[in-house]
Amino acid sequence: MDKVAMMIKARKLFKDISDLPTIPAIVSKVVSLLEDQDAAPDDIADLILSDQVLAARVIRVVNSPLYRTNNSIVSVKRALLFLGFKSVREMILTSYFVDGFKKKEQPFDMKMFWIHSFSVGAISRRISTMVGYPDSEKAYLVGILHDIGKVFLGHYCKEEYGLMLTNISNTSQTTHEAEYEFFGTTHCEVGLCLAQRWNFPSVYCDVISHHHSSEMATEDPLLTAIVSLADFYCLSHVTASSVAQASIPGPSEENAWEVLVKYSTAPLAACLEHFLSDLDEEYESISREVDILFNTMTMI
Repeated sequence: MDKVAMMIKARKLFKDISDLPTIPAIVSKVVSLLEDQDAAPDDIADLILSDQVLAARVIRVVNSPLYRTNNSIVSVKRALLFLGFKSVREMILTSYFVDGFKKKEQPFDMKMFWIHSFSVGAISRRISTMVGYPDSEKAYLVGILHDIGKVFLGHYCKEEYGLMLTNISNTSQTTHEAEYEFFGTTHCEVGLCLAQRWNFPSVYCDVISHHHSSEMATEDPLLTAIVSLADFYCLSHVTASSVAQASIPGPSEENAWEVLVKYSTAPLAACLEHFLSDLDEEYESISREVDILFNTMTMI
């Protein structure tokens, strides 16, 4: 696949779109403040409280079964201190990404799509701790966002994407392969366009662009490898329904495994197959957590 030609095709799809979802200004301000290590919890809490929906979402998440607090937390400041700045940042961003496409019609089940995305985030975080990657929350967030190009294609190219999904139903062909045949580009390139439009950090853009071609990653090859394998693992457990099909490990996954072996600070399984099977022990509990988190974030 010619990456340059695919990017040209992806950018053409964006040319005449005027109603792309945007990240609310308040969210950008909160996230920027959460990135500041010197920021005061009071200042962040005051900013969050200026948006009732945002404040309610933070309180709802911190009191969900996911965190099992001993006593109900009703203060945004206490929620910040309990969850930690990084966790609040990821929670706010992901919930608004879900909101951005919630009302846009799709030819596939959006709940299953987001459950798959949240699962990839959770598995990415788990793999990151297994290999000693220094920022597990970053792995979690970019894992959730890796497939955002699909929601663009599914909405703005709804008929064609629906036909494509019908054609590959009950086959071994993946959506990534079918997208290239139908559109001359894939959700990876389209996702990169979206990520750039939303001013994502360059490393996020690189992972979104190369999670199916990890050998081409340049910004953070280890992070891309983590998300690539997390995505493959979740697809093999059929968390994405008809939006994507699992397949045997390809060049991207094999390269990702080599990268993990090279950069891991801890001993890993003898081979990729054993490494993936080691994740099975936690998959059930992760699935329960994903279901709780998804329902909590989308309730408001």
